[in-house]
Amino acid sequence: MTSVHYFPRYSQPENFVTNNSLLLLSRLYEFSRFKFERLLGLLCAANDVDPPDVSLQFSQQVGTSASVVDGYVTQRGLYLAVETKLHEHFSMGQLKRHASIFREGREQQFLLLLGTTENPLSDKQRADLVKAIPRDVTLLCTSFEALIRFGKQCLSDYDEEMLALVADFEAFCSGEKLLSTDQFTLFAPPCSRSYEENISCQLYYCPATWGRRKARYLGIYANKAVRAIGTVAKVVECNVDLERDAVEILNLDGAPLTGDEQARIVRAARAAAQRNGWDLSTGNKFYLFEQMATTHFEKTSGGGIMGHRYFDLKKVLGGPVPPDLAALALALRGKRWE
Repeated sequence: MTSVHYFPRYSQPENFVTNNSLLLLSRLYEFSRFKFERLLGLLCAANDVDPPDVSLQFSQQVGTSASVVDGYVTQRGLYLAVETKLHEHFSMGQLKRHASIFREGREQQFLLLLGTTENPLSDKQRADLVKAIPRDVTLLCTSFEALIRFGKQCLSDYDEEMLALVADFEAFCSGEKLLSTDQFTLFAPPCSRSYEENISCQLYYCPATWGRRKARYLGIYANKAVRAIGTVAKVVECNVDLERDAVEILNLDGAPLTGDEQARIVRAARAAAQRNGWDLSTGNKFYLFEQMATTHFEKTSGGGIMGHRYFDLKKVLGGPVPPDLAALALALRGKRWE
């Protein structure tokens, strides 16, 4: 797993999120124009409009007013304006002012609204905006979650570098609380070698540089099944001093650590050193569970998992996610995945 973040993490305003979103699009275009065109096609399909054609056009015997040229290669223009919001609501006045960037009579012009919901405009707002922008402009609306989903759909399993980039963008958006499904997501990393301390200390640990979504639930996977789930209460990057039984907090997402939580981190670090020879003194982050429950969410396909997995619990359960962890663990028993 790479420790490099494609998308920088800082305390950023809205324009920084916009910059990272545009970086994703530009990197995809540089990687493959065909993949980029497929992404645009998926965005357009979600909005029930015709997709753009950005491919090269090859023609023979094209006549001009003065002659006929044997061959002619052209590429149709594409004009895509993006407006990003970190919440559900867009300013109608601002969107109407954006109309000045477009030109009447120019083909393949799109205004993309990228926010936290796929349909941020009411029917009336959409109708008013369509009237305000040139008639040649197509309005597209999507969410960060949908953009990530489309990005994955237009790639193949062997497009490993681009899939890693999309995954890092997903982790970035999760860190900015732009993914509403995080509250119904189960993050399941492989834990066979650390299983005992994960269960006894009610936590999970990994290198601090690894990008992960801020899923509400974490599943302890070992031997072909998620065998326990926990509700993530805090994520802390820290140094661990086993001689002093002390924890030095470097970065904390959540309330201050309790004495019990610090003791659990120390016990896990000591167990990792004794059982596996792992040094957790520096460079790691710990996911601390508020509570934990045993379950058996089984993998049916051959082999173990190649890295972590994310599960949309609404889809897994085919309905609402029980708010009680014990009830959720019971509901997952007998469920299977590939």
